[in-house]
Amino acid sequence: MVKGRFFMSAEILEKYTYTWPPFEPKENLHWEKSRPDSYVRNLRESPEDLQLDSRWPAFFPCSISFATTGDGSETAVEKVVGASIVNRFPYVIALSFCVSELSKRHYARNRFIEILERNGTAAIQFFELGQNVDTILKAIQDIPDGRIDERVGATGLPTRRAKTSEAPIFNDAYMVYEARLVSASKDFSGAPIYEETYTEFGSHRIYFLEIQAIQLREDIARGASSIHWRALPHWQPRKPDHVLRSVNWCANKDGYRKGYTPNYVFPSPNTVAFEHDYVENGMAVVRLPTTAEGQVEFDNDRARWPCFFPSSAGLITSWGKDNVPNLMPCGSTTVLVRSPLCIGIFVSYADVNERYSRRATLRALDDTGRFACGVPFDNDKIVEAIKYAGNISIDKDIDKIHNSGLEYEEDEWAPILTDVPVTFMCKVVQTLRLGTHIMYLGEVVSIRIRDDVTKENPLSWWPFPDVRKARDHVLD
Repeated sequence: MVKGRFFMSAEILEKYTYTWPPFEPKENLHWEKSRPDSYVRNLRESPEDLQLDSRWPAFFPCSISFATTGDGSETAVEKVVGASIVNRFPYVIALSFCVSELSKRHYARNRFIEILERNGTAAIQFFELGQNVDTILKAIQDIPDGRIDERVGATGLPTRRAKTSEAPIFNDAYMVYEARLVSASKDFSGAPIYEETYTEFGSHRIYFLEIQAIQLREDIARGASSIHWRALPHWQPRKPDHVLRSVNWCANKDGYRKGYTPNYVFPSPNTVAFEHDYVENGMAVVRLPTTAEGQVEFDNDRARWPCFFPSSAGLITSWGKDNVPNLMPCGSTTVLVRSPLCIGIFVSYADVNERYSRRATLRALDDTGRFACGVPFDNDKIVEAIKYAGNISIDKDIDKIHNSGLEYEEDEWAPILTDVPVTFMCKVVQTLRLGTHIMYLGEVVSIRIRDDVTKENPLSWWPFPDVRKARDHVLD
């Protein structure tokens, strides 16, 4: 049993736990001792290497969900790793699908893509862990992409039609995001956005879908049950002489302060209520306005996401002007491409309010074209550092990393946070305006891990949210 803070039962933890690494880095030919306290792996990978093993070369915490699509005559369901909310106004989700044959694990999702592009809609769905998840995963595994229209029926699970499209909704899903492929429009500054519904790089095609409606199981919407999500992996440093410093809040600005917890509960007193329009089929349903202008909320709290969606944070470091080390926690960080391995970060550029405003980090990303993405873990001091760095601009605190309580080493590519277990060094290969956020697609050129990341001391991760009955309070 892995020790740490979690919400799932021991049985569920055992079955759905993902641990990394499954090997000892010191015994693996891909990893070289770079410093006394770390190992490094340089990329790219050859097609032959990928054919043998296309698993990610290092760990990044991405959630797992299921996407369905359909046009009335054909339906399809696919597992999605790393679906992420990437823009706030309009409210947009990104789904990435393989278009190249890399291995048995990473094969082209041609038929799913064909049906998705033909009807232009999808439904992203979440299930309580157990038989339903296993049944859908088995159907996806057993039935190839060429016969994808058989998968939904093969599950034997009852479905209904989505509210806004022909996509099938599994009756047992507790949360559903209905979305359509984006259409060309302009952002708040008048710049064109979404001239294409997707962008393609390397082995994957990244689709952008605007959320039209959200369905949330009625007992969750009224607070009788709640969704629990641990957004950071568990890991235990094995260096007792290294103690993280406390956060120095002396540079904190007055006014609004964003909170952060890796152990997220929805709904709770600390979240916005799910403001649904009606209840049908046991689901509370909200339909979103059809324009970004109709969706925009200038109030900081009301501008938060209208419903829970599982996301993970990356600690993004870069060199700013005059080589000032910069740190920005990015709550929409995800792996989007397998070959070459690419991490996507989504950074606010539109001045909407204090929660969504233009980030100083944009300058460093545009000027250098480089960043490092550190993987934080569930630790009180790490969480405090995320809170601090997420509320303080580098323009107001040039000692931002130091005052967050973290340590870093200088590297010509980007500052390397020595407190985190895994760091991806990335070069920007593509940027794209999305409305309120810019996508920076970073190709991973090398990966650094601490030497206390081992098979005997791995990172542990649960890529699914959990649902449980509310015990302490019930929201009206």
